[in-house]
Amino acid sequence: MLRSLSGRVSGLSIESTRTLLRCTAIRASTISAGNDNGKHRQYTMTTALVQQKALYSSSSPNAFPTHTTKTDEEKDGFIKRFIKKMGWIDNSRVRLRVSSCVLYESVADSINYNEFFTHFKMPDTFNTWFLITELHVWMLLVRAMAEGAEKDAAGRFMRNCIVETMWNDVTTRAKQLSAHNPSVVRPQVQLLSEQFQAALITYDEGISFDDRTLASALWRRFFSGHCKDYEQLELLVKYVRKQVAMLDETSRYDFAIKPKIKWLPLLENH
Repeated sequence: MLRSLSGRVSGLSIESTRTLLRCTAIRASTISAGNDNGKHRQYTMTTALVQQKALYSSSSPNAFPTHTTKTDEEKDGFIKRFIKKMGWIDNSRVRLRVSSCVLYESVADSINYNEFFTHFKMPDTFNTWFLITELHVWMLLVRAMAEGAEKDAAGRFMRNCIVETMWNDVTTRAKQLSAHNPSVVRPQVQLLSEQFQAALITYDEGISFDDRTLASALWRRFFSGHCKDYEQLELLVKYVRKQVAMLDETSRYDFAIKPKIKWLPLLENH
């Protein structure tokens, strides 16, 4: 701008030239001051943004995220937190179903089947295995119904789950034994199902009355009416009574929530 003005100064008077230069200097200083103020404001705003970003960054302890995350205790209500701390019983369907599977596994995995085969002189066959399993499953069902026999009650639900688990296991074992002839599995399982329903009625009647009635039920179903050694029949009656008493004394927590069933041996000296 000064170069452009210098070309015009020669044509003006001295006074006019001084006035023009004075105005030009004032304007230039004003623009310069305005630019400085703008730069200062821009620097001030930039500094404030940097400080604000540092203050509310994720690494700062004072930062607050846009989406707050609640802890597990905050999500749960007061009752659930109290139950967790006090260890109260949770009767949810999922937990009861898992407990039912564990109870059945306590039979299939913990019962000494060889002890029954040897002492009662029973053949080691699939049908004999089922008779032993059936007897212990029935005792579990008796205990389960003590948790509630009404419709939709925990006990009835557990009973159904235990039976369902048993039939899944029975079907799997039958298929493995009849791999060469799978067509016989379905009718075989159907026959066992009918016998199982009849056995439940027989055993329920036996446990409800005296030892003579229970012995008659065991003789008809467990021994198929072929037991001639009445001492063995007496032993089995005592065994069933002891197991039912053990299950009856088992707490609801140890049966329905976290099963801890320890089956008693057939022979006392074992």
